[in-house]
Amino acid sequence: MTTASAVRHSNARDCLLVLRDAGQALTVAELASATGLSRPTVDAVLQDLGAVGAAVPAPVATSGAAGRPARRFSFEPAVSSIAALDIGARTVRCLVTDAAGELLAQAVIPLSSADPLETLEGAIRETGHAPSALGIAAPGILGPDGRITQSLATPGLVGLDLAGELTRRLGCPVAVENDIKLAAFAEHHRDAEADSMLFVQLGNRISVAAILEGRILQGAHRLAGELGSQRGMRWTANSERGRLRWSTGDEAKPLLDRAARGDAAAQREIEEFCIQIAPRLATVLLTLDPARVVIGGGLSRAGDTLLDPLRRALDELLVTGQPPELVAARLTTDGALVGALGLAFTHGSTQVFGIPEVPAPWSRLLDARA
Repeated sequence: MTTASAVRHSNARDCLLVLRDAGQALTVAELASATGLSRPTVDAVLQDLGAVGAAVPAPVATSGAAGRPARRFSFEPAVSSIAALDIGARTVRCLVTDAAGELLAQAVIPLSSADPLETLEGAIRETGHAPSALGIAAPGILGPDGRITQSLATPGLVGLDLAGELTRRLGCPVAVENDIKLAAFAEHHRDAEADSMLFVQLGNRISVAAILEGRILQGAHRLAGELGSQRGMRWTANSERGRLRWSTGDEAKPLLDRAARGDAAAQREIEEFCIQIAPRLATVLLTLDPARVVIGGGLSRAGDTLLDPLRRALDELLVTGQPPELVAARLTTDGALVGALGLAFTHGSTQVFGIPEVPAPWSRLLDARA
């Protein structure tokens, strides 16, 4: 049964999204036409949105026509700010946007192993903004209670209640999610017609995350995609404690550059790498049957130098005749940050807009970091 409160929230959400996306002031009649709501309902909604500062009256337009000018309203981006943190092995990156998704500030500071919580709070202070909601991309496995249970990159975070502690310190809602899952979440919203997707992060390490029916696949224990949790699991022969090593050292870029220039030895090394990761990927693909495979991480910048041998290796294994589309990620650096911003908008919607479940302004978030 739909309650009066739910109807009121739905009406307010519809009006707010039209105002936010319009980019200009609209009249009550224009809002009513765009939302299908009655003018009295739109009037009531505008009062509610005005009370929280999300909608403001616009200057009266002078048309020269007789009669009282139509009242116009616009969305107020400054009603709140939203922040995202991406925790790396050595640094913490922070982005802050306004309520419309426009970038306000960013910061990068070293991660202190002695007091990681102070570092996270310090990254936000560095931007000069006090956010109304915060999303955190964390490099590790999260337990059902939201605490990080395992992290090779940042062992100092294991066991910390990041959401609870930072909510207390900052006084705003905080949501934490695995960084690879958030990168997948952001890529999904960049190309949302594929509601099922496997995201494969190929960088210093290999990680996977899945989007099914538009949502991050978590599983019963939030372990979906955590293939590295299998004892003795190695993606490839050049993987040492989960970290990839190449003939060129820790960095694959020199090798990929040589392969792109036609170096046969480099091409064979890349091809062998793809042949080794393909069987595990094929197993996941046949289990989930996604419409698309998105390759992210630093190696994805190599484009077809990497993707072509990976396509061939998967085609050799999959006898279905319908291999999923294999593409490079569009957000090679900021995917986790953009995903964390989207998470913050959703999780803190009531705090940000005074309305629950307002979708994030994905088009602005993605365009700003493309």
